[in-house]
Amino acid sequence: MTAYRPPSIIQHLNELMERHGWLRDGDLRTVARELGEPLHRIEGVASFYPFYRREQPARHVIQVCRDLTCSMCGSADELGRIRELAAAHEQATGETVSVEHVSCLGRCEHAPAALLGHEPVGSADGRLSDMVLQRVRGQHGDAARSGDTPAHACDPYADDPDGRYGTVRNLAKELSEDPDGPAERVLQALNEAGLRGMGGAGFPTARKWGFVRGAGEPGSEKFVICNADESEPGTFKDREIKARLPHLVWEGMMIAALIVGAQRCIVYIRHEYDPERAILEAERARAQRVADELGLTLEIFVSPGGYIQGEETALLEALEDRRGEPRNKPPFPGVEGLFGRPTLINNVETLAMCAAIVARGASWWKEQGVNGCHGLKFISISGDVAAPGVYEVPMGTTVAALIERAGGVAGGRALLAFLPGGASSAFLPADKADTPLDFDRLRAAGSTLGSGGVVIVAEGRDLLELGLSLTRFFRNESCGKCVPCRVGSQKAVTLLEELQSGSAPLGAGRSLNLLEQLDATMAQTSICGLGQVALLPAMSIFRNFPALAQAAVDQTAADATS
Repeated sequence: MTAYRPPSIIQHLNELMERHGWLRDGDLRTVARELGEPLHRIEGVASFYPFYRREQPARHVIQVCRDLTCSMCGSADELGRIRELAAAHEQATGETVSVEHVSCLGRCEHAPAALLGHEPVGSADGRLSDMVLQRVRGQHGDAARSGDTPAHACDPYADDPDGRYGTVRNLAKELSEDPDGPAERVLQALNEAGLRGMGGAGFPTARKWGFVRGAGEPGSEKFVICNADESEPGTFKDREIKARLPHLVWEGMMIAALIVGAQRCIVYIRHEYDPERAILEAERARAQRVADELGLTLEIFVSPGGYIQGEETALLEALEDRRGEPRNKPPFPGVEGLFGRPTLINNVETLAMCAAIVARGASWWKEQGVNGCHGLKFISISGDVAAPGVYEVPMGTTVAALIERAGGVAGGRALLAFLPGGASSAFLPADKADTPLDFDRLRAAGSTLGSGGVVIVAEGRDLLELGLSLTRFFRNESCGKCVPCRVGSQKAVTLLEELQSGSAPLGAGRSLNLLEQLDATMAQTSICGLGQVALLPAMSIFRNFPALAQAAVDQTAADATS
């Protein structure tokens, strides 16, 4: 068995960032010497990830989210006000302040949201600019903090916290007596429950676990990775699961490790989720006592940033101390993953629900759904809704019922459209709001459950502006490895900007045709899911709201003749 080599370059760079706030040239040379790596390899890693700074930062670094939900809630205006207040603070105190517009921070329920260092700041209890300035001045604020922990229907230990990890302990005892029978029963339970991956792809969980269980030579090294790099606009449910149910995340990973024959369990978490990382770390100290009994090791790996790290093979590249660019597939991670070993990768919610199903059985799980669906689902809802947040609902709950549970459309306005599955799903019109939150039902309606991030759009919004915002997000977050995504996403932004401004030089009809061609080309030729869906939200607007496409054509024609 090959010994696991902990990642070292990224860990060293992360430590330097914590110590100094930036990567100094001399420090990189020191890292190269200590690790016996050429300096160009250290530089290659340092230059790829957005977390790493190569110049000394200001005394206070404020990062303001620019993406979908935050832009809907006025982040651009707040950014300008924060910059004015920052300049006044600098003049009054001499403390330097930098203000940056950044990609989604995963705090959409507090939109517009920001980070001050590692500390999240939201506008739930006041203007973001005022909240940020309070923090800069060292004053207390609670805008982006969570309230009391509610009881969750999926938690088998809700009434018995002292019994946590009892399910995996019992499973380990059964496996010690019969190495195959209990494992087959777990796989059968997951299959009967119909559990599918909750990170976006919706792949059957039992099948994925079965692949990894059967991969490799007997006794070979394997890994279980929890993909906690949730970075898609409108999606923040996994963040809340880590904060509220960390014991289910760790137990789900340990159950998975016993079933597939893995020895190491690694949570891969985005660096912007530092409060949630601390909660996971505190729970890891408790869970490791159980893991020691089972011969398992539990670890947390902090990602140096980038939406692309949510792609499972890009994540593996980072864990192997390389630039986080997606790999060509096959081989798939279940066969050849981390360090070439069979690797099971599931997202946070999937692993937590696995623990619940193994504890309570497939029949219990199936009884939780409504409208002919099975199970429970965590959904994040944001945008034009009165009470944005994360809700645990029966699978099959309609979008309309979810909106009602979240207080209705904000301001009592009418519903115009909604995204049912995060930034990489298609916008659907208001008349589809009775569609159940379910993989198959939403696909039939023309979209997807995706990452479980519902974004509500009220009447009066400029849908084309929202589609453009999402296309810019994918353009900004493209790793640039493949030409279709790197070039196509930029071209798409240009075409959409021209359509929105009514200045399409080739005419709106021609621009729409080019967008259709770009969409098809990127979907077929991009290496990973980012490029394959980058145009989906924008194109769904033209397809599902044809009046917008016609209005763009009419506006361009009018401008040309005026």
